[in-house]
Amino acid sequence: MSDYASVAEEARRAFASVARLELASMREPESKALRINLAAKQKLANQLRARLLEAAEESNVEICNYRLVRAEGNQYGLAYVSESMLGFQYLFTQIYDSKKTHPKSKATFGTESLTESLLELGYTYSGSLGVVLMAPTKRDLFSRNLDSSIEELFDVVEVNSAASVKEVANKLGNAVVKRLLDWSKANVRGGFDADVRWNRSDGRQLGQFIDKQRMEKISNIIEATSDVSRETVTARGTLVGIDVKAGNFHLVVPNGEDYRGKLSDSFSRDRVVQVNHAYNATIIEEKITTYATDKTVKTHTLVLLNEINS
Repeated sequence: MSDYASVAEEARRAFASVARLELASMREPESKALRINLAAKQKLANQLRARLLEAAEESNVEICNYRLVRAEGNQYGLAYVSESMLGFQYLFTQIYDSKKTHPKSKATFGTESLTESLLELGYTYSGSLGVVLMAPTKRDLFSRNLDSSIEELFDVVEVNSAASVKEVANKLGNAVVKRLLDWSKANVRGGFDADVRWNRSDGRQLGQFIDKQRMEKISNIIEATSDVSRETVTARGTLVGIDVKAGNFHLVVPNGEDYRGKLSDSFSRDRVVQVNHAYNATIIEEKITTYATDKTVKTHTLVLLNEINS
């Protein structure tokens, strides 16, 4: 067993003893012996915490303190706690996967990315609900493989406007935005503030306290944000349907796109066109991506039909 693993095991046992003694002290608040024993165990646990940080730095292990704080007197429901922690893991892995491979539009990642960014449970501690997570990292001459993902995580949670949502999506992919939404909503449902602190193996410390109100704001911003892109395309196909009164059309490109949509305001309603006839069509294609749902909807507007010369 590596040094950091053995120290982590000692710390796990020490904090478990602290938790048991705290419960016992609540049942017997007048017991002097329990108070003395608790103070001694707390001192030992804090010493082991300091030793663990030193051992982790020597062994290239990243340490994350993940603490959930009850807001508005809510309880620590197991479903909400597990959803919060799993959402955090998936957010971190999605960021890592984006930087390791490429930004993704759908919230998915490979097994290799999950394995390399997997956070291992070290131990829990009192003071709200605190969990120490550990992530072994690989080191080259210049950096460690998780360094940039940890830094990126704290940039991502700074989302505070539609523009910043789009910035994250353009840089890391829509999938990271969706994971941020899932994690934020999990904490809002549970009624939690989240205190996330990283002690990196290079000695650098990063962290933020993100309260429930801020995560609710993040969720609302993402749910209200969409991205719209427009492109004018020229398609050579067969007009299989048109309804001038209703303003609809249907054009089929052989072995290609199937365009359905509306007629533009500039399209001549007086012109006679033939159904089942070939045309060169000018069409505006609009793509609307809703970040909250990971879905992209395409719409088509017919601007012009030109006869195809034989």
